Amino acid sequence: MLSTIQRRACRSFLEVSRSFSTTPRWSYQHDPLLSDAQRLLAASQPPPPPSTPVPTPRVTPTTATTTPATTPEFFEVPPERDPVLHFLTTSVMDHGRYARAQKVISEMLLHIHTLTRSPPVPIVHEAIRKASPAVRVKSTKVGARSIVRPVALSERQRTSHGIRWILEASKNKPGIKLQLRLAKEMISVIKGDSAALKKKEQVHKAAMVARGALSGR
Repeated sequence: MLSTIQRRACRSFLEVSRSFSTTPRWSYQHDPLLSDAQRLLAASQPPPPPSTPVPTPRVTPTTATTTPATTPEFFEVPPERDPVLHFLTTSVMDHGRYARAQKVISEMLLHIHTLTRSPPVPIVHEAIRKASPAVRVKSTKVGARSIVRPVALSERQRTSHGIRWILEASKNKPGIKLQLRLAKEMISVIKGDSAALKKKEQVHKAAMVARGALSGR
């Protein structure tokens, strides 16, 4: 009995729900009064302006342009301890006063730069190189005779002879201070009118004569 009532109630509920789903819902579009009012309102309004298409921005592929890096200018700075300047400083040094000798060489470089308007360190290197001899003559006693023969010099010996001859020739230059006279002598060596160059030429001539005498025996 109860099951029969439940089946009938379920069937009636399904029929009612099906009827609601198939019945069209009310809409203002189906109302003739509302549809006529909407048509009149649309006719009274001006037509909308035509929509212009918005241009899309054109993306062009950009190539990465690299700007050349500016190379910074580097000035030629002498090393902290130049071997030639150190050798020259020790040659000028008197009674172990190395600080005073350094001051003399520094002021000499300043005088060279003032007189030539050029970097002074290359001038000093070139002057010492020009004044440095390649050989020296050595006298050897054989029995009752003395034989003079040429002897090649090492780089340190050549530099030592050149610096010593430049210091000796600087004594004849005008000036009270050693640094000024030494600067003028360095410039004279570069120009080719120094007494140190004459000394070098004499030594080379003596070496050539001694070599010729040995080869003639």
